[in-house]
Amino acid sequence: MKLSVNIDRLTAWRHFLFWLSFVLFTLLNDGWQDNDTWNFHVAPQILTNLSIALFLVYLNLYLLMPRLYLKKKYIIYSLSLFLLLIAGGLWIRFFAFWLWIPIERSPRLAAFQPSDFWILARIVKNMGKLLPVIAITMVLKLMRNSYIEQKELIEIESERFKTENYFLRAQLNPHFFFNTLNSLYSLVLDRSDHAPKIVLKLADLMRYMIYDSSQEKVLLSNEIKHLKNYSELEQIRFIDRLDLSLVVSGRPDGKLIAPLLLLPFVENAFKHGIGDIKSWITIDIKISEDRIYLKVENSYSAKSTSIPHGIGLKNVKRRLNLLYPLKHTLKIEQEVNVHLVDLKIDL
Repeated sequence: MKLSVNIDRLTAWRHFLFWLSFVLFTLLNDGWQDNDTWNFHVAPQILTNLSIALFLVYLNLYLLMPRLYLKKKYIIYSLSLFLLLIAGGLWIRFFAFWLWIPIERSPRLAAFQPSDFWILARIVKNMGKLLPVIAITMVLKLMRNSYIEQKELIEIESERFKTENYFLRAQLNPHFFFNTLNSLYSLVLDRSDHAPKIVLKLADLMRYMIYDSSQEKVLLSNEIKHLKNYSELEQIRFIDRLDLSLVVSGRPDGKLIAPLLLLPFVENAFKHGIGDIKSWITIDIKISEDRIYLKVENSYSAKSTSIPHGIGLKNVKRRLNLLYPLKHTLKIEQEVNVHLVDLKIDL
């Protein structure tokens, strides 16, 4: 409410300053005579002209433009504006002819005839006085409308972006937990000693997924820690069938990244890279001053006939396009029994 009041006051001040400038300009233009003397008699006339200009301008801005111009009824609008200018020119002529000249007791009064009121040149001249102020206010109005529309579009796009990003990120959570709970279930059935350790790591992962990842950006160090916890959890599950290498080079301290961008690629490697025979996964993370590289290679199960592109990868690709447009490159390839992901993100 307070913000709305402040905006209304600001708008009122803008209008006041505009019309004050109009009055001062007209005074200087019409009040200063050729003999370098000031004609004070023009002041009342200018105030009358101001009242006419005010009426015509606001009639145009708040009636003709919204109902005709902005609805693309350009011919009707042009005709209406032309008639408005004629009416304004006649009003100025009326006040000058029947009010100000008699008040001034000008010698010109004796020479005036009633038919002189309709002198076309005088009416057109008066219309010319009104046209610039109507044109200027119209341009200012259109510029303001354009600014407001652009601002609204940016706000709508921002809300759409946030909503879509939240939706995609929310889809990752159940997908991830489903796979992890499957791992825990298998170990519990086998009565493995690793089950308690998995429960603790799963609790850490859930804490990160639920609380930390709700932010727009997280510390890169926390994202990498989350990645390590997940990899260690999966390694416990497949300890007899997996050779895992996870190497991090560079300093992530203080750098920020959108949450849960790296995990789906690693998760995909575990999901599709573990077969019945000995498998391997290599995860290489390199951090430079303003960039992060992720390279994931894994042996590829012969049971699959195509490159895996599940919901996790589809979502993360969409999130990359939303969060880092033109600031990332992603390459996914499959060679003979080897699946490769190469990702680069400009932080």
